[in-house]
Amino acid sequence: MRKPADRVIFLIAVLITIPAFGTDRTLSGIRVVPFIQQVHRCLTAQDGLPSDHIRSVAAVDEVVCILTDRGAVELRDQVITPLTLRSGQSTAVSSGARTAVVLHRDGRLLTAPAAAAAEKVPAAAVCLAADGRILWAGTKTGLFRGEHGVWTAENIDSCQPTDRPAVRDVAVLNGMVAAATDRGLFERRDGSWKHLFPQDGRRRWDPADARAVAFDHQGRLWFAARQGVGVRGAEGSWTLWNGTDGLPYNDFTCMAVAADGAVWFGTTNGAVCFRNGVWEYRGSRRWLLDNHILDMAATPDGRVWLATRRGLSCIVPERMTLAEKAAFYEKEIDLYHRRTPYGYVVNAHLSVPGDKSTATQPPTDNDGQYTGLYAGAEALGFAATGDPARRERAWRGLEALAFLSEVTQGGTHPAPPGFIARAILSTDEPDPNERDNADRDRRVREQNDRLWKILSPRWPVSADGRWYWKADTSSDELDGHYFAYALVYDHVARTPREKAVVRNVVRRVTDHLIAHNYRLVDHDGTPTRWARFAPEDLNGDPDWWAERGLNSLSILTYLTIAHHITGDQKYRDHYERLAFDHHYAMNGMVMPKLQAGPGSFVQFDDEMAFMNYYHLIRYETDPVLLRMYYTSIRHYWNIEKYERNPFFNFVYAACCEGKVRKDQWGELDLTPDRFWLHQGVDTLVRYPLDLIDWRMDNRHRLDIIPLPDHVREPGRHVDKGGQRTGFVLPIDERQSLTWSDDMWSLVDGGRGTRLCDGYPFLLAYYMGLYHGYITESQ
Repeated sequence: MRKPADRVIFLIAVLITIPAFGTDRTLSGIRVVPFIQQVHRCLTAQDGLPSDHIRSVAAVDEVVCILTDRGAVELRDQVITPLTLRSGQSTAVSSGARTAVVLHRDGRLLTAPAAAAAEKVPAAAVCLAADGRILWAGTKTGLFRGEHGVWTAENIDSCQPTDRPAVRDVAVLNGMVAAATDRGLFERRDGSWKHLFPQDGRRRWDPADARAVAFDHQGRLWFAARQGVGVRGAEGSWTLWNGTDGLPYNDFTCMAVAADGAVWFGTTNGAVCFRNGVWEYRGSRRWLLDNHILDMAATPDGRVWLATRRGLSCIVPERMTLAEKAAFYEKEIDLYHRRTPYGYVVNAHLSVPGDKSTATQPPTDNDGQYTGLYAGAEALGFAATGDPARRERAWRGLEALAFLSEVTQGGTHPAPPGFIARAILSTDEPDPNERDNADRDRRVREQNDRLWKILSPRWPVSADGRWYWKADTSSDELDGHYFAYALVYDHVARTPREKAVVRNVVRRVTDHLIAHNYRLVDHDGTPTRWARFAPEDLNGDPDWWAERGLNSLSILTYLTIAHHITGDQKYRDHYERLAFDHHYAMNGMVMPKLQAGPGSFVQFDDEMAFMNYYHLIRYETDPVLLRMYYTSIRHYWNIEKYERNPFFNFVYAACCEGKVRKDQWGELDLTPDRFWLHQGVDTLVRYPLDLIDWRMDNRHRLDIIPLPDHVREPGRHVDKGGQRTGFVLPIDERQSLTWSDDMWSLVDGGRGTRLCDGYPFLLAYYMGLYHGYITESQ
């Protein structure tokens, strides 16, 4: 315990620079109504298509006609049947009360009303539109008008018959005809053709390389060209978009208007969608079988069908709530992500890319942290919903964590009491020490990390001989453990016995740290590589200056949680000794993480910091320490808030809601604006159901600004960037799915062999729900 006189000296020092804090306003929650969750479905030759190479696709209401390089089929009520449709031929397709003619022309499927004389459409037609009985066919040698089976060439550009523009797309509406050509955008009204030069303010385009054109359900005219995308409203004014306006890409191949009013664009590198004023990008195997879109069609059920050389992709809109999404991830975790009978929650390995039925659960370096975050999420879920299944999941997670500090005791290489293992592996499995051996440790030390620990065995065997347990445990494991200890104790442990179980685990782990000068000490009697929190390390060793702030926050959090759970004053005494005598509170305030701005250096440190802030601040009552902690999290969150991270946003709100900073410059309300809650909720709504690590590459996008070199970790070249708004890409457009991933990375993912678990969604969602930042309408 600090002496009063000593504390007065420290108070004078910190009050010179630390502002005072008061309370002010509170936040109201974001009401989330059922939303559309997009899901990717696909068809390939394995599903009954003649070939994977889809040349064209067309829709007659709900019936989808598919042309491959080996023949045509129709998809009706999920049943695939052959279509006898060779080039130059046509066939009638009925859907309900509607019948249309589907034509095969020059490798493309075209549709026309049954009443139109469509059989004589030019063989070279690449596009077709119908206005009643009048047909308009575009070819590489011009636009043709067909009526009663008679076709005449249209002189849309006042050119000679031998020099007509190539027509890529044509659209009609109430007598108006629009054509996208290799010489520009043209429109026919009242029998006359006009060359359009769309203008938006001072910007005026000549879309000389127009690729696609369409009228939407509101009668607005859309076009796609190399300059970008434009739409003409009902009043006649144009709105134009290029990369600076948020358009993701512009090498267009096709366009379709969906049933919900969204406008879709196919490109040579992904699909682009404009919906409710927002541009969206769909690329990679998460959304497409191949990024080069050859053709697309929309059906009345809201689906969009996309033809590629690797099969037919379909983006399906499904009505969903956040609660239903949480239930989906919880079910997936139980199916694919639990390790050992203790149920550690980890990512799964897929021996066949994309095939979840081949999932296995190898051990990781972070079984404890991942399981701790999952258990913490379920504890918050139980507190928010009262669902006993979530209480059971949280308690099971706590028991799994507890075993990691039990399995290390005894055997031929016992660790000191309270040491936690990274992971366990059945001794029925191949010996992991054959790979994780001293020779490998020496190579790591020589090539990557001169402080790397050489340890043998890295996987000792438990006293009962049933388990290998992994040693050299790190600080991020401890962060996950203590995060779960506190949440399970506060929200799940009800009976005296349950409370005692949590207290006993917390005591033995914390007592280990105290007995070994705030370090995790391994079975060889030396500290682990990363779990070092001693003043001699953080304040006195130059090798540890980069970890000073974060590790100071970590050990202070462990001690305050131990004091909160056990009530033992000794933990508070150690806490105050580090916070005041060794300036750990100041360490955490001045530089909680080595960084050089948004997106800089390793991102998993950010998750660790916010995990610790959540309990460090909410359990603290000392006004001086709170001033420093509020200052720390405020500056940290100001850097992180552009990452669209609901976990960080909700932690910050839970810690700073209603707090006001008062200093010589006035007052500053620390309560985050509801805009940031909206940002977090939007990420949860967008969070994809497909959590396979498909490679995603966004470097080609036009709406991206690269981050400068100074934010990159020394010695590593990583392509980083974000949207021109200053935010990272939305989560459904990137592969970084956990709150510890680098959300600024423009290239991420693998070969589809890793299945991530959904705990990050559960953690953020249940935290928002528990604190009232999310309310739901079913």
